[in-house]
Amino acid sequence: MPPSRSASDKKTLGLLGKAVREYDLINNGDRVAVAVSGGKDSLALLYMLRERLKWVPIQYELLAIHLDMGFQGTAPLEIEKFCQDREVPFFFEKTDYGIKAHSPENRENPCFLCAWLRRKHLFQLSEKLHFNKIALGHNQDDLIETLFLNLFYSGELSTMLPKQPLFNNRLTIIRPLCLLEEKAIKSFARRQILPEIPNPCPSAGKSSRKFIKDLLNSLYERNRKIKGNIFHALSHVRAEYLLPSIPKKPPQ
Repeated sequence: MPPSRSASDKKTLGLLGKAVREYDLINNGDRVAVAVSGGKDSLALLYMLRERLKWVPIQYELLAIHLDMGFQGTAPLEIEKFCQDREVPFFFEKTDYGIKAHSPENRENPCFLCAWLRRKHLFQLSEKLHFNKIALGHNQDDLIETLFLNLFYSGELSTMLPKQPLFNNRLTIIRPLCLLEEKAIKSFARRQILPEIPNPCPSAGKSSRKFIKDLLNSLYERNRKIKGNIFHALSHVRAEYLLPSIPKKPPQ
């Protein structure tokens, strides 16, 4: 890693590198598509993966993909310039997924439909653009919040994985920021003067995830060890102390 970097930058990049190594996220010759929404996490992820190529002993290709959700106020040109400045190929496609997700027929859960349509489109693009991995900008806080979202609203103990092979290993979703806290990524983005692109989604800041985030933050304020303990618990499961499932009885 270049010696001119600050201690904070080295720590941030070091945690990304640790996630890549420990979870075996990127290998030599991979073609990695980075889903770039314009938010701080996805821009920081692209920046870090590009910088990492300067010192790691492997080579991988990067492609930035931005799917416009159809809202007014998006900034694809600014995202494209960010990619061009870092010599990363940029693919842009406009969709109406956000509009569909917020239609009167789907008021109950617009975020779920929007995410599902976007993910499906990325899967289809993997064949068209010939990449074998999709890098998503989910961070440590996202993984913890997903645990509680699934617990509260789906009645199950699960979260997002750092590495998720799909379609008989033809495509793999990776989350290289999974060991990094959201606040660390925000600080890194400020230090690197990454662009600030507002989220035009009308549900931004109003979703169930925001409720969970606020709930967890209130707990973190009481005890700063809570977040680390929850994250540790995600890989320290004592299944023998969980209830066995009760088989459903067939209707009489």
